[in-house]
Amino acid sequence: MKVKIRNLGVIKKAEIDLKPLTVFIGGNGEGKTWAAYTLSAIFGQQGYGHYLKAYLDGNTQQGYPTLDSALQQLFEEGNAQIDAVQFANEYAETYINEVARLAPNWMRSFMATDRAKFNDLKVHLNLAETKAEFLKKIKAASVQRNISLGLLNAVKETGNNILYFYAEGDILKKLPEKVIKQFLVREIFQLLHREFYAYVYTFPTERTTFITFPFSSFKRREVISEELLTDTDKSELEQRGTPLVEPVKRFLEMILASYQKKDREEEIKENLQLGEYVKLANFLEKEILQGTVGFETSEFRKELLFQPKENTKLEMPIVSSMVKELAPLVLCLRYLVEPNELLIIDEPEMNLHPAAQVEIAEFLAMLVNAGLHVLITTHSPYIVDHLANLMQAAKHEEPDSIKKMFYLERKEAFISQEKVSVYLFEDGTAKNIISEEGTINWETFGKVSDDVSQIYASLLKVKD
Repeated sequence: MKVKIRNLGVIKKAEIDLKPLTVFIGGNGEGKTWAAYTLSAIFGQQGYGHYLKAYLDGNTQQGYPTLDSALQQLFEEGNAQIDAVQFANEYAETYINEVARLAPNWMRSFMATDRAKFNDLKVHLNLAETKAEFLKKIKAASVQRNISLGLLNAVKETGNNILYFYAEGDILKKLPEKVIKQFLVREIFQLLHREFYAYVYTFPTERTTFITFPFSSFKRREVISEELLTDTDKSELEQRGTPLVEPVKRFLEMILASYQKKDREEEIKENLQLGEYVKLANFLEKEILQGTVGFETSEFRKELLFQPKENTKLEMPIVSSMVKELAPLVLCLRYLVEPNELLIIDEPEMNLHPAAQVEIAEFLAMLVNAGLHVLITTHSPYIVDHLANLMQAAKHEEPDSIKKMFYLERKEAFISQEKVSVYLFEDGTAKNIISEEGTINWETFGKVSDDVSQIYASLLKVKD
């Protein structure tokens, strides 16, 4: 999926091809994080929620005659059908671009800023190269929803194109027309939106601070999205200080959801892929963290602990920065993620030793090969340079024969070049820096290394 971004902070014009693994690199202040957060805003639930409300309030430019016809049929006959695949073929690109078009209206709230301006922001998405795969996802999707104790229903079976709506009894006469319209529109928009990315998890750089919080004392309304808060809630939050950017709120929600979630045995029975994510969480603990992360209930509270040895357990505020850095990813994989979800990780190398940075590059590739999407921003030459190694390894005819050359010794970390994009952000734009051969041509860090070496050489000459 290709994305064009215009007038986003320092970014004047950028074109990005989003792949299963997308990497943003570049100097500080070049717009990497803003670009990542903007994509999170559009593809996440904020984008869907704001657009749904605007459409139902009549504040959008785009109309959908298919929805109008289905709604009329539902009122007249008590049932209606929408060919979801045909609807997606006709409107999916229009829909997501309408979401993007409205983003400037709420980006200041999303970014928790009164000073930054987003009036001229423009984001455009092109699905031409990925539409066929997108339509396959729509066809494979299932829907089973109802309201009013099951008297108004929406159903779509896996492999069936048709999304059915039907009412029982005289419920259509009892419910307000607005509620019925909201139900129908919500189901078709949500179906479209979730097939871009089923959900978006954001790991902001602030994560090493927030993972130490005592989540048992949180009230859920303190971290949920602003549009779901009452006026009283908003007033209370404003009095507490600077508001949090939406990615941080969502991160807190993620940790709180992990805290409240039980083990996934029943879910895994329904979807075996979830078991693979639990195994990846365990692998991350064993091979990189060298210990286990888990919640423990004491006499007074439930808290998150790290266990580096059998008889040793440590509270999160006193563990190493690497554990604070990666513990949220363990929790997300163990309790929450599902296939086709997007993980946006701001600087995954933060607080990691160079060897651990190489290991995390391999681990992120393993996540992608397990059906997740990953977008990272990074300053790490170890991650970027090793990514080239992983792409070259994927071309090898006998991957088992070379896996011991790699830090995690897993061939599942070898990733096809077709799944990767790397963009260098500088001078107000973003440039694709993967060559056809799979090399990554970046000069940002190489130039700094050369400069440092040159300074040393020059000092020796002066000394002589």
